[in-house]
Amino acid sequence: MSVRISAHDWVDGGTTPDDAVEIARAFKAAGADMIDVSSGQVSKEEKPVYGRMFQTPFADRIRNEAGIATIAVGAISEADHVNSIIAAGRADLCAVARPHLANPSWTLNEAAKIGYFDVNWPKQYTAAKSQLERNYERERAQAAENARLSPSERAQRAEGTV
Repeated sequence: MSVRISAHDWVDGGTTPDDAVEIARAFKAAGADMIDVSSGQVSKEEKPVYGRMFQTPFADRIRNEAGIATIAVGAISEADHVNSIIAAGRADLCAVARPHLANPSWTLNEAAKIGYFDVNWPKQYTAAKSQLERNYERERAQAAENARLSPSERAQRAEGTV
C-alpha cells in the first residue's frame, strides 16, 4: 500500500520536512510499503520554492531516514532526472505528471532521447519511431563530435567558416 503525504506545507504552522519523516515512520509502522512524497497545495498562503526536481530532497530524506520506499515528484521533466534520482538512491520511483500533460508521448520521446529503443509504440505511431530515434542518434553523434573540438573550432563550425 502506498500513501501520499505533503512533506512540506510551505506555511508557518504547517507540516515541515522533520514532521514528514515522523509521519512516514508512522505510516510504515501501520503497514505502508511506500510513500508518495509531494508538498504543498494545502493552503492559499503557501510560498513554495520551485525549481528543477524541487521536491526530490523530501523523498530522499524520508527514504533514507524513515527507511521506507518513496516516490519522488515535482518538476521532474527529463528521463535523465529520473535516472539520476533512482541511481543516487534518492527515491525508488519517480512520478512524472505535468510533462505528460504537455506531451502525451513524453515517455516515447525521452526513451529515444537517451537511446533506449526497446519501447512498444502504438501501431499508428510506429512510422515516427525510427525517424525520432535517427534524429536523436544524429544529435548524440554531433554532440560527441563537438566535444572533441576546441572552443574556437566549434565557433568556426557554428559560423560556417570551416
